[in-house]
Amino acid sequence: MTEQLREEKRKIEELHEIASEMETCTSEAEVYRLGVDAAEGILEFDICGIDVVEEGYLVPKATSTEMPNDGYDALEADKGLAGRTFQNGESFLIQDVRTMNEADPVQEQYRSILSVPLGDYGVFQAGSREAMAFDEDDLELAEVLMSHVTAVISRIDSQSALRESEEKYRTLVEGSHDAIFIHSGKQFRFVNDRVSEMTGYSEEELLGMPIWNVVHEDDRDRVRELIKRRESEGDSPHYQLRIRSQEGKIRYVELSVQAISYDGRKAHLGSARDVTERRKRKQKVERQNERLKEFASVVSHDLRNPLNVAQGHLDLARETGDEKHFEKTVSALERMESLIEDLLKLARQGQDVSETETLDLETIVRHSWGTVSTGGATIDVGDGLGEIEADEGRLKELFENLFRNAVEHGSTSSRPADDDAVEHAGDDVTVSVGRLGDGVTPCEESIPDPSSEESHTAFDSSNGFYVADDGPGIPAEEREKVFEHGHTTAEDGSGLGLSIVSSIVDAHEWNVRVCESETGGARFEISTT
Repeated sequence: MTEQLREEKRKIEELHEIASEMETCTSEAEVYRLGVDAAEGILEFDICGIDVVEEGYLVPKATSTEMPNDGYDALEADKGLAGRTFQNGESFLIQDVRTMNEADPVQEQYRSILSVPLGDYGVFQAGSREAMAFDEDDLELAEVLMSHVTAVISRIDSQSALRESEEKYRTLVEGSHDAIFIHSGKQFRFVNDRVSEMTGYSEEELLGMPIWNVVHEDDRDRVRELIKRRESEGDSPHYQLRIRSQEGKIRYVELSVQAISYDGRKAHLGSARDVTERRKRKQKVERQNERLKEFASVVSHDLRNPLNVAQGHLDLARETGDEKHFEKTVSALERMESLIEDLLKLARQGQDVSETETLDLETIVRHSWGTVSTGGATIDVGDGLGEIEADEGRLKELFENLFRNAVEHGSTSSRPADDDAVEHAGDDVTVSVGRLGDGVTPCEESIPDPSSEESHTAFDSSNGFYVADDGPGIPAEEREKVFEHGHTTAEDGSGLGLSIVSSIVDAHEWNVRVCESETGGARFEISTT
C-alpha cells in the first residue's frame, strides 16, 4: 500500500472517530466547532470555516485558528461561490481563483478555494494563499466530513423540534379544560391534571388503574356495548356517561375516544368534558318551563273554580237575601287567597340559592314548627341535628310545608266523622325530625322526587335529615305523585305544598325522597350531598 493510500485511510478512520464524537453533541455550535477542528487537524486545511444561513445571509459559525483576524463577514446567501454552493447543493474545487469568475467575490489573499454544501444549513469553505492547494481527494474527504456534520445537525434539529412539539403538546394538554387520558389494556397510561380534578384520584393512583373503576357502575355495560359497536360497525366515538369520583360524587361527562399507538402498543386517546353543570342548567330550564305550565294551570283552573263559586253565591245572595251565601263567598275567596299565596311561594322558592350560611338545624326546626298551625300535634326533635349550609328563609319554608303536610293529613280515626274531626285533623300526630346516618336506618323502598333526574342514582342517605310522622302515611301507589303540582288528598288543599318542598330542595342542589316511617306514617328524607 502506498504512503498516500495509507494516509488517506488514516484520515478516513479519524473522520469516523470524529463522527462518533459528534453524535454525543447536544448543540449545533459544538458540531460546527468539531467539524472545523477536524478539517484543520485531520484534513490539514489551514484556513477554513462553516457558514450557516440566517435570514437570507450566510453567517460564520466556526472558523479555524489560522483564519486572519479580519476574517470575513456575513454574505448574502445567493452571492459568490458560497452562495452558488448553497443554492445548488453542489461542491466546488477552484484551483486558482484569479482565473475563475464564479469565485467572485473573494478576498485577494486566497488563490485556491474548496466549497462544500451542508444540506439546507449552509456551506463549508477552505482556502489557501497558494494556487493548486487542494485536489480531488481533499474535496472527497471534506464532503465525507461535512456529511457527518449535516447528519448530526439534522438529528439535533429533529430532536429539538420534537422536544418543542412535545412541550407545546404537554402545555396544551395540561392547560386543557378537558380531561385528557391515554389507556391501553383497559388501564390508564397517561392522564392530565384535569382527570385528577374530575375523578378525585391522584395521578399516581390513576396510572395503572382499570378505567372502569371510575365509570359509574350502572353505565359500564352500556358503554362496553357502545365501544363494541364502534369497533365493529364504525359507530360514533362520542359517548355520554356518568363517572363516580373517589369521594362517591357522580359527574356527567361527554367523552370522545380515538385509537392511537402508544409505546408501540394499540391504545386509545380520550378527551372527557364535565357537563354536570350544563346538565343542571338544562334541567333548571326544564323545571322553570314546567312551573310556567303549573302557573297557567292554577290561573286557568284552580283559581277559576273558587272564583266561580264566589260569583255564584253572590248572585244567589242578591236573589234570596240569604246571608249564608256570603259565608260561602268568603270561604271561596279565602281559598283563592291561599292558592295565590302558595303559588307565589312556589315561584319564589324555585329560584336558585345564591347565598347560604351555616345554620343550627334544631333552631330552624323549632322556629318553623312555631309558625305552623299545628293544633294538638307534637314534635320530637332528635339529638345532634348539628349544622347545615343553607338559605335560612327557604329552609324554614321547607320545614313549614312538611310540618303542615303532616298535620293536615294526620289521623282522625279516633274521632267521629264530622266537621269537627276535619277541624282537628292531626291533633294526635307526632312529627319526628332527625339526622340521616349515625345509625339511622334509611328508607328501604323509597320513591325519589321525580322532578330530579339525578336523585334516582345520586341519593346519599349518609348525610342530611328526615321528617317523619305517625299518621296514616302515604299509600305506595300515591308516593310517586306527592311532589307533583296540584296533587292533594285534602279537600281544601292547594296541592302545592310538597311541590314547594321539591323546588327548595332543587334550589339547594339536594335530593328528596318519600317512604313509610317506622310507625307506618310518611317519612321524607332530604340528602344534602
